[in-house]
Amino acid sequence: MMKVGIFGGTFNPIHKGHIEAAYAFLRCVEPDRLFVIPTKIPPHKAITAHDDPEIRLEMTRRAFAENAEFAGRIEVSDIEIRSEGKSYTYYTLQKLKAMGFDDFYLYCGTDMLLSFDTWFRFEEILSMCTLAYASRLENACPEAAEKIAMLRERYGARIIEIPLDPIEISSSEIRGTIAAGGDASAYLTPAVLEFIGERGLYR
Repeated sequence: MMKVGIFGGTFNPIHKGHIEAAYAFLRCVEPDRLFVIPTKIPPHKAITAHDDPEIRLEMTRRAFAENAEFAGRIEVSDIEIRSEGKSYTYYTLQKLKAMGFDDFYLYCGTDMLLSFDTWFRFEEILSMCTLAYASRLENACPEAAEKIAMLRERYGARIIEIPLDPIEISSSEIRGTIAAGGDASAYLTPAVLEFIGERGLYR
């Protein structure tokens, strides 16, 4: 049985916080393969007026292209980009299952975990996968601990915790910095920064 990690997000743009979280996921869970999946239309998040999912997909591919430590274990997938309508995790897992995968570990940040029981068909998602929650090494979130306890008790959720020292930056902050003519190089890989410059993104 192949252990499969699922790491999804809008990635607009993908930044070092996303990348380090994905690597922490890989080191802790040790999946045979990690699918990094850019969302086409996120159900719980607004996207920018000129959003192009194909551009986000290409940035994500470039962000992970040069890592030697996890070579061959990371696959940036267009499974949601190619789908119609909103990108629901339930349908993505169903499609991966139809491809022969079945031992799923789904990465969850704090915001994702706290809202998890509002997700589309979340009970079925819990029956299909283990949640891998990125817990902070410092400033632990008591609400997250309560949510984990509730999901385990009420729905029989399988949840593991990934220790993470997060990089405190958001994609929206990066877009704002670039729009204002500022320097976002501390938070972006050289390949992603170059791509943004070539395309004139977020200006």
